[in-house]
Amino acid sequence: MKRQGLHNPAIMAVASSPQGQKAIANTLETANAGVNATVSIVKGVLKMGLFVGVGYFAYRKIFGGFSPLKENKRDKPSNISTGMAKNKAEAIYSAMYGMGNGFKSVKQNLMGINANGFVRIHNAFGLRKGINPLSKKMTLIEWFGDQFSQNELMELRFIIPNFF
Repeated sequence: MKRQGLHNPAIMAVASSPQGQKAIANTLETANAGVNATVSIVKGVLKMGLFVGVGYFAYRKIFGGFSPLKENKRDKPSNISTGMAKNKAEAIYSAMYGMGNGFKSVKQNLMGINANGFVRIHNAFGLRKGINPLSKKMTLIEWFGDQFSQNELMELRFIIPNFF
């Protein structure tokens, strides 16, 4: 048979005395205060996490995201489709990724492209990370600045003016 409750008569005597009742009440108040403090800390941490999350999201949208270029309505319409632009963006990325800069291949892919066609290639390229694990994601124009010498950039400027 299982016995329940306090079994020691000395504990019963202390617990039933006014000082014992006061000690039990203080213990309950202390426990409630601890629970309330923990709840307020958790609420503060959740609010801070939400604030930091919203701030990070806004920062990434404003400063860290890719902003596509808009085609110039005053220039001739693009002479390539969006599908061709995606293919050329992949070919250019493949040429520049890894060892060497693949300038000849990049130049070949840009030959005959007008300004709005280059805008489509740039937008299809988006942001891409380099081979170095510590490198940041870059746009096509940033890749060109990173990979090519001034002479090579001058050749690209001749092919597609006003971009580099």
